[in-house]
Amino acid sequence: MDRLLSELTDWLIHNHAISSDDKELYEYAIYSFIISTVPLVIFLVISGIIGMFPEGFLIIMPFMVIRKFGGGYHAKHAYICMIMSTGLLAGCLYVVSHFSGSRLIPLFLLVSGISIAINSPIDHENKRLTEQEKMRYQRTTIVLVLAACFVSVVMNVMGYNRYSSCVALGVILTGVLQLPVIIRKIMR
Repeated sequence: MDRLLSELTDWLIHNHAISSDDKELYEYAIYSFIISTVPLVIFLVISGIIGMFPEGFLIIMPFMVIRKFGGGYHAKHAYICMIMSTGLLAGCLYVVSHFSGSRLIPLFLLVSGISIAINSPIDHENKRLTEQEKMRYQRTTIVLVLAACFVSVVMNVMGYNRYSSCVALGVILTGVLQLPVIIRKIMR
C-alpha cells in the first residue's frame, strides 16, 4: 500500500499536479480515499451480483454519511479495515435477506440511534476535533440519525419492510462500530 501511495504521489509531482512539499498530505488523502471507497465498491459489486443492489445501496448510504460525522472504530491496518468492513456489510445483507421483518430491528435502531446521538462524534487520534467541530459534528450526526430513522419508519409504514430494514441496518452498523471505542473509554 505504501509503495502504491508513493508511486501515485510521485506521478502527480512529476506531472506538476502537486508540489513535492505536499507529498505526505496527498499520500494521506489518497490512502483515506482508497480505504473508504474500496470496501464500499466491493460491497456494492457483491450486492449487485447476488441481486441485492438496492438493499446494498440503502445500507451503505446512511452508514457512510452518519459514520463520516459520528466516527467510530478504526482498524490499525488497511487490509484489516477492508476485510472487516466488507464482512460486516455482507453480514447486513444476510440479516436483510433472513430477518427483514423482525421486530428486533426497530429496537436495535432505537438503541443505536440514541447511542450514536449521545456518543458522537468519536474523536480519532489521527484527526483531533476542536470543541466547535465536536458540537457541529454532534448536531449534524443527530440530524442524520433522525432523518435515517424517519426514512426507515416511513418505508416500514408503506409496507417496504425489507428496504426499511436496510436503512435501519446502516444506522445500527454505525452504532456497532462505535462500541469498541465507547467500551475502551469506559474501561479507562
